[in-house]
Amino acid sequence: MEKHSFLSFYGWKIIAASVIILAIGLGMYVSAASLFVIPVSHDFGVSRAQFTFHRTIVTLAGAASMIVYGKAIKRVGVKAIMITGAVMNGLITIGNSFALNLWQFYVLAFFNGLFMHALGFLVIGVLVSDWFTDKKGLATGIAFAGSGLGGAVMIPIINQIMELTDWRFAYRFMGALGIAVLLPVILLIIKKKPEQIGLMPYTLPDSNEKAKKAAENPAFDLSFEEARKTGRFWLILASFFLITTFAAATNTHTAPFITDLGYPVIIISAIVSLFMIALTVGKIILGFVYDRFGVTAGNGVIITCAFIFPIAALFSDIPPFPWIYALTLGMASCGVSVPVSILMVRHFGQKDFPVMFSYLTMITTLGAAASIPAMGAVFDNTGSYNIAWFVFFALAALITIFMISAEALYKKKKESGEQSRKP
Repeated sequence: MEKHSFLSFYGWKIIAASVIILAIGLGMYVSAASLFVIPVSHDFGVSRAQFTFHRTIVTLAGAASMIVYGKAIKRVGVKAIMITGAVMNGLITIGNSFALNLWQFYVLAFFNGLFMHALGFLVIGVLVSDWFTDKKGLATGIAFAGSGLGGAVMIPIINQIMELTDWRFAYRFMGALGIAVLLPVILLIIKKKPEQIGLMPYTLPDSNEKAKKAAENPAFDLSFEEARKTGRFWLILASFFLITTFAAATNTHTAPFITDLGYPVIIISAIVSLFMIALTVGKIILGFVYDRFGVTAGNGVIITCAFIFPIAALFSDIPPFPWIYALTLGMASCGVSVPVSILMVRHFGQKDFPVMFSYLTMITTLGAAASIPAMGAVFDNTGSYNIAWFVFFALAALITIFMISAEALYKKKKESGEQSRKP
């Protein structure tokens, strides 16, 4: 196997490709969905809750398909899955532009859900885990930042396209662009494992033997069945379930929320873009924090921002607060991506990582399935989103309890294991 330096390592090309894949797969296809809520609901004469229910169908179908993805990655590899996802997600998005009735959106949403994870955090998380033993937090943060970058770049563009044409043309533009960009990137750059091109996963230089030993010999290396029997598995799952609950709902409803406050279109686009920029930069920062300062510090960043954004939302009729809302919501929403793979490997090892990741994603996305239409229903029935902000503040308190408890159990189990190995 060839030796490699930090900057010349091919894995960084994998990370660059991952940024592009997530920029389209999540940043454009998913994050830009909020722009269509008002115009499509208006044209079809339906409520926001009725229209956004198609996102619930996407989420539920996606959750149901996750069990298949965990096993399929082992059998056919991530590259074949990504190619299929690039084609199908593009065609389905174009298909939305031809919908004449709400039920057609629902049918397309089902198929969208089946293929959405082919371009999501699961496949990218597996790639990063295969290519990086050390600097995994930084590599994960950079790769996952693509979802925020794609939203920050594409939302203003798509919004402008809708202003100049209509929402139907915007769907066609997104689908065609997705296929045109993703296929060459996946075909030409993506390699499943470094061994395919004669390399080893990235590790720190030989002088840092302590770090190498820790990376090569994790405290735990559990199977999926073994992991499910631990209390910390369910605490981690509950934490990410609740983070996904507020992240998904706000992702869809932020643009309508700011619009309802009476801000002009240019300000709305800027605030939503700030949210996406926070997702982009925040993931890199969060990855660095996890690498440099540890899990407690990384979890602390997510928790702090999860408490701040709902408070800022309640005061967003005052000009400075929408910006605080967007910034802290973006940072808090990083909790659905960067720490997932970091904490899963830390607590349970690499043995069944794809299966555990897919299972956790399947369960946590149920939070998104419920929260998106629920937040729409809150507005439809009360005329504002205020109740949602109080609920999300309460969720932040629960997330804090669950994350602290999971780390306490981890340290206790690790210490007891170390004591048992002593002569």
